[in-house]
Amino acid sequence: MALLTGAVNTINAQKKNDFGNPTLTHYLNEEKTRSISFSGYAELWARYAELNPGSLVNGEQVNSISDLSLRRVRVKMAYQPTEKFTFILQGGLTNVNVASKTTPAFELLDAYAEYKFNNFIAAGAGRSTWRGLSRFTTGPLNTLLYDLPSYATGNAGISDETVRELSVYAKGQIGKLDYRLVIADPYTNVSSDPKYNTATFSKTHPNKDYSGYFKYEFFESENNSSPFHSGTYNGKKKVLALGAGFEYMHNALWHLDQAKTTINDDEKSFAVDLFYDTPINKDRGTSFSAYAMAMNNNYGPNYVRYSGVSNPASGVNTAVSSLNGPGNNSPVIGTGNTYYVQIGGTLPYLNKDKNNLQLQPAASVMLSDLDGLHDKALTYDAGVSLLMNGMSSRLTVDAQNRPIYALNNVGQADVSDRKWQFVLKYRIDFN
Repeated sequence: MALLTGAVNTINAQKKNDFGNPTLTHYLNEEKTRSISFSGYAELWARYAELNPGSLVNGEQVNSISDLSLRRVRVKMAYQPTEKFTFILQGGLTNVNVASKTTPAFELLDAYAEYKFNNFIAAGAGRSTWRGLSRFTTGPLNTLLYDLPSYATGNAGISDETVRELSVYAKGQIGKLDYRLVIADPYTNVSSDPKYNTATFSKTHPNKDYSGYFKYEFFESENNSSPFHSGTYNGKKKVLALGAGFEYMHNALWHLDQAKTTINDDEKSFAVDLFYDTPINKDRGTSFSAYAMAMNNNYGPNYVRYSGVSNPASGVNTAVSSLNGPGNNSPVIGTGNTYYVQIGGTLPYLNKDKNNLQLQPAASVMLSDLDGLHDKALTYDAGVSLLMNGMSSRLTVDAQNRPIYALNNVGQADVSDRKWQFVLKYRIDFN
């Protein structure tokens, strides 16, 4: 208790957070090179969603829903007992909504240790979100829109748990080059048998999940102390980062051929992306941010993953359902190519005396050209955030439009309809 009290009642001359308060860090030595710190955040959604055909909510078939959701709650401790050793412990709740049938359980999310040899290399092990492939694969940090693009965590809940795996990793920065390499033990969260000519994740013992991500930083360097990449800096930094990554899992999926023989399929994914964030006028607080990504995925024949964020539906009436399945599911990843672009920025301060209160408009487009879909999948978002204390207290409204798929008369997956979802999100950070 004395240590926790010391962490909250931090000493003077310590850096401030976005609220102007001392950060929740307690230094363990006079040089301030050893510390224990606490941080976290909470995201609350109020949502109206047009649901996919046949969606069931508490056993009743409904066409739309208005609901509240705890999208994420996180509490994190970072302990640095020496200059080179760090231990991270994080827990939280995810996607607590009307479909949750039991009392939400506070889940252990991250527990890993890291040793920093020098600036060129650090190594760690444990349960974490450290992984490669693309900038946003690890999960959220200062997202420009209301949430991450859906492709970023396309395997969530299948080969991982809440985007976490047990892994070992190496990372570092060599001049302008930033890198991470990860070897993980994936989870097996499927129980279905193989299907004819359509790959699905295998329920057999999984092989290692190998991934990596490399980026070249042309201007300012980004912090790599955590696995998360920032979605925007609101002009606090000038960053231009060109990245490339991969992910490979041997025999991760399977399917049946014409002879009903089980064929194993590797997951092979490659991505390139470009992130740009720059101030326009620092005195007025204006900035511009943009991100573009191209990804090629090979999961095996005709693989398509349909998923929905904080899905409010608990089932679907198969007599009238679409290929999307229940709730707000839509195609998020699959064998083929996926492209994503987002742009946004901050407008001038509304409160010029205190340099706070800003509007941050943003928009994105995701286009997926997948082997298992006859029509391309187009999903777009547009929204605006009110930044009340920087990114640490913000209110976001977002409108999203997604495609609905059904089989045509020759068995091809065509877009049969489109549905809307509107989210009002409030996020508050503490650190």
